[in-house]
Amino acid sequence: MNIWIVNPFDQLPNETDVPLRYWSLCKTFATQGHDVVWWSSDYSHLTKTKREPCLDTDGFSIRLIETPPYKKNISFARLRNHKAFADGFYREAMKSIGDKELEVPDRIVVSLPPLGVAEQAFKIRDRINHSLSTASSGGCQVVVDIMDAWPETFYQVLPNYLRKHLGAVLFANMHRSARRAYQGADKITAVGQSYLDLANSYVAGTRTPPMHLCYHGAELSRFSTDSATTRCSNTPLKAVYLGAMGSGYDLQTILELAARWRAEKRFPFQIHFAGSGPKEPQLIKRSKSLISEGRVVFHGQIGRDAVDQLLATANLALVPNRPGSLVACPYKAGEYAASGLPILSCLGGELGELLKHWNAGSGYKQGDVESLHNAFENYLLNPDLPKQQSLNARKMSEALFDRQICYPQLTTFITALVDQPNAAHTALD
Repeated sequence: MNIWIVNPFDQLPNETDVPLRYWSLCKTFATQGHDVVWWSSDYSHLTKTKREPCLDTDGFSIRLIETPPYKKNISFARLRNHKAFADGFYREAMKSIGDKELEVPDRIVVSLPPLGVAEQAFKIRDRINHSLSTASSGGCQVVVDIMDAWPETFYQVLPNYLRKHLGAVLFANMHRSARRAYQGADKITAVGQSYLDLANSYVAGTRTPPMHLCYHGAELSRFSTDSATTRCSNTPLKAVYLGAMGSGYDLQTILELAARWRAEKRFPFQIHFAGSGPKEPQLIKRSKSLISEGRVVFHGQIGRDAVDQLLATANLALVPNRPGSLVACPYKAGEYAASGLPILSCLGGELGELLKHWNAGSGYKQGDVESLHNAFENYLLNPDLPKQQSLNARKMSEALFDRQICYPQLTTFITALVDQPNAAHTALD
């Protein structure tokens, strides 16, 4: 089949050596013999800079759509960027088909967010299905892959007392776009069950498309299975945060806890931050004395080998995503679990339920130093707890996050035929 993957956010192969969801998905499809094109943006969501072109790799090609810059993740400038990406994708896709530069796609997998791209993919699908005979593959079908709860995530910019009453009104246009995406999809996939539940609420009373859950996952082969029994237990222990440093993460509370330990003349844990983002310079400036004492370590953006080494030598992993972000189960949770690390999270929600079900970690209250302090103390006072949770975290990763298993299952779901593709076929212009 000809498979198109449309996602402007994930890092490209020339930007990282740790494949995220869409690189892994493209590679899985290509390994199975499909022709794969990944459509992305020429503006990096992570670094907020223009991208360098990326050569074809791992058996698939990459096409970049020109888009305007933005600095804040929740902003009108970002929405303008998304609209430019959606419009540019449609324009360049149709031109490539018309010029016979690309074969028509059998499947278009569109991430959500961004909003608006799915609707352009539906237009491409309908034109193809109206004009070409593709019955052998069930026609061109569009699969919406839910990465985040949009526009619900935007509610966090509103004061708490306004969210319930004004959120739906203020973001009515975005809600309509999300509804069209869910109701127009031939299939829906998601990185969390809570996102599939959200999609079901949008399609209630209409045709419900087939749905499939596939977490971000991790490459389990990178991590040793005996980490729980080989980790160093001498103090200071090592707690690690792996990921972006932006406003969606409660990193300041972690630094406040390290400062509290210093005031108490204790050194039970060393805190390691690996990653980068707009808040990184500010966090480093605020914690210079902690850094000089070796209590806090900022590694910056590091490669896969360094990430693996850091996780292998850690004792505890941190997920400080703010609950208002509505993240279901972030990338870092899969990496942590695969490396056999107990996960300490303030996210709650779906990840909180998974950690509780598997006894693979603990929770604390966002912004509450005392709550975070008590969570750390629980691991210090109960030395058998991190060992047991380490084993359980690895078991959870083997059951839910193994990309060698869950990604082939995802590609099988995407390529399978559906009885009635969800297309209100339109005539050619």
